[in-house]
Amino acid sequence: MNSLRHVNNQFAVLVVSCDKYSDLWGPFFQLFWRFWPDCPFNVYLLNNNANPNIPRVTNITIGNDISWSDNLLKGVGQIREKYVFLFLDDIFLRGFVNTQEVLQTFSWMMSYNAKYMRMMPSRLVPAGVIPKGAIYRTSTSLSVWETNVLLDLLKPGESAWDFEVNGTVRSDDYDGFYCTSKTYFHVMHGVIKGKWQRSVVNKLKSLGIVVNLKGRKVMTPLENMASLLKNARSYFLTLCPSNYRRKIKDIITGGRYHYKLSTK
Repeated sequence: MNSLRHVNNQFAVLVVSCDKYSDLWGPFFQLFWRFWPDCPFNVYLLNNNANPNIPRVTNITIGNDISWSDNLLKGVGQIREKYVFLFLDDIFLRGFVNTQEVLQTFSWMMSYNAKYMRMMPSRLVPAGVIPKGAIYRTSTSLSVWETNVLLDLLKPGESAWDFEVNGTVRSDDYDGFYCTSKTYFHVMHGVIKGKWQRSVVNKLKSLGIVVNLKGRKVMTPLENMASLLKNARSYFLTLCPSNYRRKIKDIITGGRYHYKLSTK
């Protein structure tokens, strides 16, 4: 088993963002350091041209937006650590992190040459080995990647949603994809399609976090209902046999992604 100190030097935390979401950086990092004060890894913030002075955070500036994947390709390419742990800027910690358990899991990844580890359970992804052919095999948030594998799977021009579908198909060329059976990071998803979830705004305020609502709207009740219906669609997929989920997802999206096993 690798020493835990060695683990510290091999992993980095990358908060994926862009300048138009700079209003989230204050709440995000206030909660990040409140609930993970002893985070032992280098922490990076991916942004465009801004140079915020955030304690214990290194800025990675990549210039003007091209696409989500283009930005991430440029940002990850500047990270020297062997593994990168992706956070999204609108995924806020809401509970304390047990650093020792995280280090043990990361050490396991190194020992077993894991390429990817999803750090929280999912109804759509089996715990343990994520088999080839599984849906959402390349979920982005709270996922730990071998850096070279992530760089190989990213393709210019794709959005985060495109990557979670198309990248999943490409990932079938790799073994070593895993999902934990335990929730290591208790989080809340603050922003959907550019708007705050009202329940999260209220939660942030209860935690003493100041939320800037001048530049970002709160979801209307109708938009919130649409989001709930989308979640219900995801739940429907969990009721289907796992080997049919990609095909069903392809039907739901009107064949947009041609969601199938890689034939490479």
